[in-house]
Amino acid sequence: MNSFFLVSILLLVLFSLVACSSSQSQTKTGTEIETEATGAEKGGSLVYAISNDVDGLDPHRTVSASTFQVTNNVFDTLVGTTPEGELKPRLAKDWASSEDGLTWTFNLESGVTFHNGREMTAEDVVYSFERLKAAESPRAAEFSNIIDVKADGSDKVVMILGKADATFISSLAMPWSAIVAKEADADMKKNPIGTGPFKLEEWVPQQKVILNKNEDYFIENKPMLDKVTFSIIPEATTLLANLQAGEVDIVGVSGEQVSSLESDPAIEMMESPLNMVQVLAFNNSHEPLNNVKVRQAISMAINKADIIEGAGWGYGTEIGSHMAPTSPYYADTTSVLPFDADKAKSLLKEAGFADGLKLKLTLPEPYKLHVDSGQMIAEQLKQIGVEVEIEVIEWGKWVDDVYKGRNYEMTVISHTGRLDPDAMLARYHSQSGENYYNYKNQEIDQLLTEAKVELNEQKRKEMYTKIQEILAEEVPAVYIQAPDSIIAMNKKVEGLQIYPIDIIDLSNISLEQ
Repeated sequence: MNSFFLVSILLLVLFSLVACSSSQSQTKTGTEIETEATGAEKGGSLVYAISNDVDGLDPHRTVSASTFQVTNNVFDTLVGTTPEGELKPRLAKDWASSEDGLTWTFNLESGVTFHNGREMTAEDVVYSFERLKAAESPRAAEFSNIIDVKADGSDKVVMILGKADATFISSLAMPWSAIVAKEADADMKKNPIGTGPFKLEEWVPQQKVILNKNEDYFIENKPMLDKVTFSIIPEATTLLANLQAGEVDIVGVSGEQVSSLESDPAIEMMESPLNMVQVLAFNNSHEPLNNVKVRQAISMAINKADIIEGAGWGYGTEIGSHMAPTSPYYADTTSVLPFDADKAKSLLKEAGFADGLKLKLTLPEPYKLHVDSGQMIAEQLKQIGVEVEIEVIEWGKWVDDVYKGRNYEMTVISHTGRLDPDAMLARYHSQSGENYYNYKNQEIDQLLTEAKVELNEQKRKEMYTKIQEILAEEVPAVYIQAPDSIIAMNKKVEGLQIYPIDIIDLSNISLEQ
């Protein structure tokens, strides 16, 4: 299954949330929480609730988002990211490329040891990327452009690319790019050996994953916690009850639950935007959705602000193209096709549908936000003479029929981003396996191809801006919102940060004693 779905499963738990503003419970940004962490003491045990169990603990053999949330703390990657999406050193203290962008050299941190006490060397990096490129790896295609990886001494690694790739370095910050110990290969799924800030104590399937502090971690004064338990609690009501009882320290909550937390003086809320877009996707090969005026009419008939308020509890930002405002590549295209029901009717008439038309909207059953949004869209489209038949189907059928089979007319879904804009926009290439819109545009194809290899940052931004402008005008999908997330946590928790990719970094978290 494609990774964006699995990431969405976890992320959707966290959004459509409302900020608390009562005198007893406050909402703070990630920066405010981080600033306060300097006054916390080290030590203590934390319970972090997640809704899905891990799919083993081998970061090279899974696409499960919940697995990466855990393994990001057991393993390290060469490159890291800040909450703002900027790349930073991790196991690689620095890196450089040749002028043609084909040869990359990484200088490794010294004194880094695996959890079994063995020193990490350049050979471990070589082994890890060979393992990522192996046939058994679900990421093999993603790393196929690396045609050679070699050690240059014990603390330097050289990677050779088949062609220049501007997305390459950011891909090394993704949690599946972890550096692993060769001796753990046979049992990595159950007994991982990494260099990360925490090491595995116990995994009880469908119940919990317990991590202990790595006393020999190479970054000074990290981690601060002694122990972390990831408690697997899929039921939202149980999550809330455990938080209020003090049995869980951090959970993701929905807007419907916030009212019951507002008056609790022991709970604090953390609000942060997500690197995610919610869209009303069209099958662009299906008549009459292959008519750009019909797509534009539908877009202008949709009141996005009402959907954000009604289905998302007011927590989201209107967008006009397929990019979240959290991205430095974001271009504001919301004014291209603003809400205007009268103009929408005129566009339908121009397209030859003065008497209206009928369309089917297929919605994924597990996701209340998408189902609620779809129902509101259907009501709004009635105002311009578009009759919408709603079909709600279970997730597996949605994946098979809509995403893989492309057998649909319209659907509502969300897509999550990575650190590089290519991950968001590449699906619009006519040859992309993720182009379930069946959208074709030669200029888009050319821009996407050129932007992926363009090493000049300003030129790349100009290309991605142009792509967003074209999408806003041609609307292969209606771009509804970039949702927010809110996490509820015990007031003793300090240092929690939210990232533009779906990771949890426990090394910065501490508990006020």
